[in-house]
Amino acid sequence: MRNPIVILHGWSDNSRSFRDLAHFLQTEFGAAVQHLYLADWLSLQDEISYGDLAAAMQQAWLGMQLPTSPQSVDLIVHSTGALVSRHWFTRYYVAATNPVKRFLQLAPANFGSPLAHKGRSFYGRAVKGWKQPGFQTGANLLYGLELAADYSRELAKADLFATESWYGAGRMLSTILIGNRGYSGISAIANEAGSDGTVRIAGANLNCRYLKVALDKQQNVKPGSLQLRKSQGEIAFSVLPDEHHGSIIGNGKKAPHNPLTLKLIRQALQVEDADFQVGSTGHFAYQQQLDSQNPPANWQADLRSQVLCKLQDQHGDPVTDYFLEMYRTANADSRFEQRLYQQFLRHVHPHSQQPQNRAFYFDVAALNELKQSPNFQQLFLSFHAQPLFKPPRQPAGFSVVPASAAAGLRLAVEELAQIFAPHQTLLLDVELTRQVAESVFTLQRH
Repeated sequence: MRNPIVILHGWSDNSRSFRDLAHFLQTEFGAAVQHLYLADWLSLQDEISYGDLAAAMQQAWLGMQLPTSPQSVDLIVHSTGALVSRHWFTRYYVAATNPVKRFLQLAPANFGSPLAHKGRSFYGRAVKGWKQPGFQTGANLLYGLELAADYSRELAKADLFATESWYGAGRMLSTILIGNRGYSGISAIANEAGSDGTVRIAGANLNCRYLKVALDKQQNVKPGSLQLRKSQGEIAFSVLPDEHHGSIIGNGKKAPHNPLTLKLIRQALQVEDADFQVGSTGHFAYQQQLDSQNPPANWQADLRSQVLCKLQDQHGDPVTDYFLEMYRTANADSRFEQRLYQQFLRHVHPHSQQPQNRAFYFDVAALNELKQSPNFQQLFLSFHAQPLFKPPRQPAGFSVVPASAAAGLRLAVEELAQIFAPHQTLLLDVELTRQVAESVFTLQRH
């Protein structure tokens, strides 16, 4: 007997959106679908937190007497439902006891959505088609859904960079599917290159990296501080041409739009541990199968990379006003730097409540063009942060890298593909040394 299936919706949605998908699954699997549950959760109440939702999900799970033994349930999530479910299983279980076996994520907002900070009025009118004004927006949830939120960063540390892997053979068998097409009509104002109209492809993918570095007073890397880690476990990922955020779950006229979509959904609910075993080549069979069915060369998705940066001083206090500096040499190089900022860096979003956190959105295709230059051998990343340290006038703050020097994080050109990987996110934690002049506090012998 196959596992029960639970389907979880996203922000401002409800289970009615998934009735067609539920019908498809019951038709495809027939009598094999013994139990199929459509979940509903409150997403527009301002005071409700993700912690509240995780607690309520556990309460409902136990109330329905759903299995809690390892790998005993299959879970389908859409959009913000991915955050809710990941919070739930990392809070109430450990990797070895997690009841979820197959974890199908459809257009998941794992690293947030560029629409979240625009609020319910924009998102509701542009994407949901609401014509009436609303009152509550689910403010707490939207702060967590906003790009560069601490919430999604900490959640990633809980399941992607934990001591024990949550994903892969013997654990959760996760598949992530997302579209590459934005909306039409008035909803088109929500569109962004490299997204499905609501979620960035790079922000859906849980295959990611974490980079931590500490910079000294001159913004040189402190010895031993540099750490670069790849997310743990095997997670299948594919981009479906012609699908947008709603059509991938069957919402809209003639949706889904891609004939592969339902096939891959069905397939993701049939995988077994053997499909996620890593072979001698370092790859796992199911990802190779997906790439054969839906070759990455056919994804037709803009090559975008997302860096979620958190800047703090050596005491852990937030640095809220800063500018990311990128350059390849200490010498004057204005034309090349102009191309970096106009073509490579596409968008910057400081989190509305946590401005030390910023989402940088990069065009990998532009970077690949820049790399064709034989003079492009390295890229430096440093920070121009306020307040500037200029005693005695400004006796506390941060030093900047002089125009005649090069410091910060140095990346050789061959390392750039790891930091700015297409369709992926890099979590960047930076410690910047704050200086205080002796004049700020003095003692005198009496």
